[in-house]
Amino acid sequence: MSSDVANASQSIARESYSDELVALRDRIRQQPADVRADLEPLIEEVLEHAQFRGRVLEIAREALERFRLDLAALRFDLEVTRSERDSLRFLGPDAS
Repeated sequence: MSSDVANASQSIARESYSDELVALRDRIRQQPADVRADLEPLIEEVLEHAQFRGRVLEIAREALERFRLDLAALRFDLEVTRSERDSLRFLGPDAS
């Protein structure tokens, strides 16, 4: 059962991180214990930073998409308002 959890964890890691970072982490894990002890904390910090940047980028993308939708709605509203204004001007000052 724990191997299933480990495989799922690695699968998630491979989706969250670039292939290069995952390969680097795997190579560090294959090193002798003294080398691993020096490098594992560093790669874990790098992976944490990469995950954080990924989250920030996702939030920024979502905000940009919302902004684009809001901008499209505002443009539509502006066009409708201009159209109404122009039709009222065409009718003359008594139409108000």
